[in-house]
Amino acid sequence: MTAMRTVVYDDDKKFLDFIKNTLDKINTKHGNILGAPVYFSEANEVKEYVSENREHLIVSLLDIMDDNIEVGYELANYIKAIEPRNIVIYVSDFPTKYTSNVDETIISHAFIPKENDNLCGALEKALTSAHSMVAKKVFLAEDKNEIIAIKYEDILFFEKVKHKKLIKLFHKDGYIYINNTLKNIKSQLECSGVFFSSTKGFIVNLKNIKQIKKTEEILVFNNGELVPFSPKLRTRLIKCMSAQL
Repeated sequence: MTAMRTVVYDDDKKFLDFIKNTLDKINTKHGNILGAPVYFSEANEVKEYVSENREHLIVSLLDIMDDNIEVGYELANYIKAIEPRNIVIYVSDFPTKYTSNVDETIISHAFIPKENDNLCGALEKALTSAHSMVAKKVFLAEDKNEIIAIKYEDILFFEKVKHKKLIKLFHKDGYIYINNTLKNIKSQLECSGVFFSSTKGFIVNLKNIKQIKKTEEILVFNNGELVPFSPKLRTRLIKCMSAQL
């Protein structure tokens, strides 16, 4: 299952302990869909974490108020500015209409009152729903002129273009060049469970491999494309491919 980066912010450390206990139970029940949540009681620490992890999609549980300052809304704006697809969930004592200065696009997923009679259930519902959004099987390929959404199932492999800061993305209908790095791409796809670094300079879609030529150290794809693989990774490669069957 896909794990997501989960951030929790609240200035009430006792409430943070409660949230941690609840998220541990949700992780156990749903197969670690929340990854390893991180907990903060200082807003600046949240900003630092989000900035350092900008290549990942992040789901945030934010309290709105901190010493009568609307810190949660400010953090939400910051998190969304880093990556518009990041998901914000408010967990607060205050209603959503507490302030008239809220950008409606920032209340993007859910609002959960702390006094909810079924707070644990509400958190579980919101987070599993958020996970479904994060786990959508679409890769956003960006070139100089446009952004193209390509389904994971249609991707064959990514190849680093030598001597150029470009990646060649092969898909079922051909290929395109994108402005990216294999490191960033690997981070975006690391939780999908279907992509594998076969050797230096390549990331392959395990589900679209038709044949492994062991002696030639070559992977054959459904459309006939050939990609090398490292013999050191052969056992792990086969194991990962078997898990997809």
